[in-house]
Amino acid sequence: MPKKITRNLLPGKLAGLAIMGAMAVPAAVLADGAPLQLPQSVSSDQKTKSLKVELEVKSEAYTLSGPSPTPNDSTKSNPVVKARGIKLTGSQPKASQANGLLVGPTLRIRPGDKFDAKLINSLSYSESEGDGSHSMTNPHGFDVINLHTHGLHVSPNSPSDNVLLSIYPQGTPDYVLQDCGNESGQANCVTGQYRYSYNIPSNHPSGTYWYHAHKHGAVSMHLADGFAGALIIEDPKHGLESLPAVQKAQEQILMLQEAQYNGDHKGDSTDPYQITCMSVYFNNTGCAFGGPNLPTPKVTNNAISVNGQFQPSISMRTNEAQLWRVINGTIGNVVPMCLLPLNGTTAPSPTSYVLATDGVPLQRPTASTTDLPVIMGLTPAATPINGDDVLNNELLFLAAGQRLDMMVQAPSKAGTYGLYDSAVAGTGLPIRQLCQASAYANATPILTVSVTDSASDIAYNTAIPTQAELNKLNAPKTITVEQSPQLPTQGLVYGFTTNTYANKDGGASVVNGRVFNPLRSQRDLVLNQVDKWAVQSAADTHMFHIHINSFQLVSRGQLDYPFPVWRDTLLVNCAGVAEKNGGCSFPGGLTGTNPSGNYGEVVQFVQQPLDYTGSLVEHCHNVSHEDNGMMELVEILPPIQGKKGKSGNPHKVHSH
Repeated sequence: MPKKITRNLLPGKLAGLAIMGAMAVPAAVLADGAPLQLPQSVSSDQKTKSLKVELEVKSEAYTLSGPSPTPNDSTKSNPVVKARGIKLTGSQPKASQANGLLVGPTLRIRPGDKFDAKLINSLSYSESEGDGSHSMTNPHGFDVINLHTHGLHVSPNSPSDNVLLSIYPQGTPDYVLQDCGNESGQANCVTGQYRYSYNIPSNHPSGTYWYHAHKHGAVSMHLADGFAGALIIEDPKHGLESLPAVQKAQEQILMLQEAQYNGDHKGDSTDPYQITCMSVYFNNTGCAFGGPNLPTPKVTNNAISVNGQFQPSISMRTNEAQLWRVINGTIGNVVPMCLLPLNGTTAPSPTSYVLATDGVPLQRPTASTTDLPVIMGLTPAATPINGDDVLNNELLFLAAGQRLDMMVQAPSKAGTYGLYDSAVAGTGLPIRQLCQASAYANATPILTVSVTDSASDIAYNTAIPTQAELNKLNAPKTITVEQSPQLPTQGLVYGFTTNTYANKDGGASVVNGRVFNPLRSQRDLVLNQVDKWAVQSAADTHMFHIHINSFQLVSRGQLDYPFPVWRDTLLVNCAGVAEKNGGCSFPGGLTGTNPSGNYGEVVQFVQQPLDYTGSLVEHCHNVSHEDNGMMELVEILPPIQGKKGKSGNPHKVHSH
């Protein structure tokens, strides 16, 4: 007989939160979505332990299937958008069939693999797209590209994850390349194409990562263009893929994106919508690039698509458990990952068991052998008072750049459910209304989930892995209190200026009062040395992201996380007064006893740079802030000869 599996919740308060979500008043669904299509996919060859791909970026028309979020007399559904999309034009091994979606192909590699990617720039040089401009705060360079493997622990140096590299179109004038060389070094300024090569560590955690362009000044534009795709590390020996329940489950890839187009067009093949500087940045002066100020579009899209589709639907059978890999590839949205009942559904919402955060297994050290993984609550803690509340919001609010690997299990009764953005009609909801179905009565869901009774004998997965199984998977070694400095050794505050550094932009987005400077390091870290970071917002909501090395969360405000949670991207909440007065782009709940205070909460985490030295960046992953200067050049230095940092331990992971 199989072992009895107990459905214990940890943290305990999440159980109550999930029940509250199930009891919410059902919302209305505006349209029944077509089935979710998955991106084209290619996996590494396990005989050669390698994957070779050729990726091309070209400006073309794409059809975004589903109801148009900007309907007009010409286009009610399936709008056509011209975008700088990324396509797979060759691979070894062969890929699955291309499907024309405005999303990059899913790339699947394993620990120990070599991954080679030839990135081809087939765009045209254009002064009106800012391709000849250089600025730390102004949008520019929309036809200049590169590639970032978000979350991967690989070398930050060429030909690997070097985001200081710029790939210009063929025909770019020499003086532009010379200016680029003066700013970033001549080796970082190429034309036409570039061959990236990555060596994936043999002990790399398995989970969901992603790739996207990272040309400073154009990141928002390229994400709006759909230049992004899933990058999945699969490990059938010591990773999620070794778990029987995961092996049997149907997989869903959900790439959440914003095709932020100018809707002042027909939106059909004769007059497609355009993704422009003004539709993405709304900067009348900065988008002019020396010409007259540009008009603001009358209509722009900010609806979230999934895999290049509007309002798609996922089908499930009663009690079925699916593997969902969710990536927030939006420009700066925070998406509450609650599934709300629709159309009079009375059955409880599907249950989401969290397997990994930002590609690292969520390992709860005190779990018994029969505990299931942590269940995501369905409503936020508006004013967290303990570590359970902090963890609940950490898992529920998926910030831009973050990922979740989840087992989503349908209820035992049929029903329809919706996933929604944190804003309705362009206005952000107060935190107490997030995940309350009544607040979305007139809103359009990002996607729907249709649960039906099984009417056939075809078997499907209902199993969930245990927490004990998750705890055996490869993951970074926990950084102990003894290894960590008692007080922060790295401090960071995100904020804004009034005209300083960026007069024509109305101000800059800054880190510790300064904008990005590629000419010299703005922050030095030491290989193998443990640092305690303290990150805070002076105004608005931000998403801290640092390349190459993940970090271990310690506390948020005055509250400690109940156990180690690993991230590479982190939601940083607003200052209390700004939140109270509606000055936040996302109404994240503050922690501690005084949430209406005048300062943003401090989030603390520990990090130990491992294996690689070189230059990388940290920045806000609300990438409109990054394009406006909110980024730092970070240098990982070799250990000082004869001295040790707080921890000189080599890189270790669980090994089984």
